[in-house]
Amino acid sequence: MNRWTWTRCGAAVAAAGLLTVVAMNLAPAAGRSEPAAVRIGLVKTLFRDVPELLIPIGLRPMKTLMENQTGVGGDLMPAGDCETLARKLKDDEVQLGVFHGVEFAWVHQNYPTLKPLVIVVNGPAYLRAHLVVRADSKVANGVNLKGKIIELPRMSSEHCRLFLERRCCPSGDCPEKFFAKVIGSSNAVDALDDVVDDDAQGVVVDEVVYEAYQKSKPGRAAKLKTVQQSEAFPCAVIAYQPGVLSDRILDAFRDGLIAARENPKAQTLLRANRVTGFEAIPADYEKSLREIAKAYPPPTVK
Repeated sequence: MNRWTWTRCGAAVAAAGLLTVVAMNLAPAAGRSEPAAVRIGLVKTLFRDVPELLIPIGLRPMKTLMENQTGVGGDLMPAGDCETLARKLKDDEVQLGVFHGVEFAWVHQNYPTLKPLVIVVNGPAYLRAHLVVRADSKVANGVNLKGKIIELPRMSSEHCRLFLERRCCPSGDCPEKFFAKVIGSSNAVDALDDVVDDDAQGVVVDEVVYEAYQKSKPGRAAKLKTVQQSEAFPCAVIAYQPGVLSDRILDAFRDGLIAARENPKAQTLLRANRVTGFEAIPADYEKSLREIAKAYPPPTVK
């Protein structure tokens, strides 16, 4: 598996792997039967653009890490779309689930008993997408790019895809028809370079990725500008159904994941997958879920 394929699902895999390391190091509480292994479901959009046959390969480094550190294995598994994963959590088919924040906002409307455990962050405790064009462009927003070439790097997270689909082209239009072409470039750096070189007229990228480009290529970045940016999206989240795992295990997960910043081995894993760490659920998280679900309603089932 090449680097961009691994990185796309790396945050989810890192989260799942570290969760399982914590789980396997917990001794059962006296008088209570605990699961032999915690089943951790990952929403399928975390593996978008990843060939199905490569998913087990992407999960393999985490399994090796778990076995080396604990001597036992855990169950990491793709668990379908966000509705399916929510149902599996509710029905105890999996005990923990990793969701994109916006997808958790959608399912939380139908499964209000699901609770967030920690968020997965790469810098700030929110996500934002940018539409970037050349600095000398007269484009003011995505609508002005009708009939032009747009890039959306492969493995882009859901907030970037939703922003392109619902904010950068008129309601009712799809990007593939509104723009001349939507190119799935192999990575964000190449996509930004293409806009600088006018091989494409716009690109949708994550804010943290764009800021990294500005630092690593200041000369080329000076030839670019943001003309439109998304609302703040909630970060990816690890969720659970209360009453399935004991409070002792949930506390251990939460504390262990947040403390991963202090673990050199965990930090190496996190940095390799563009994750800065895990954080406690922000006080305004429930509000952010309601707001993003209102701004970006769930897709209509056809």
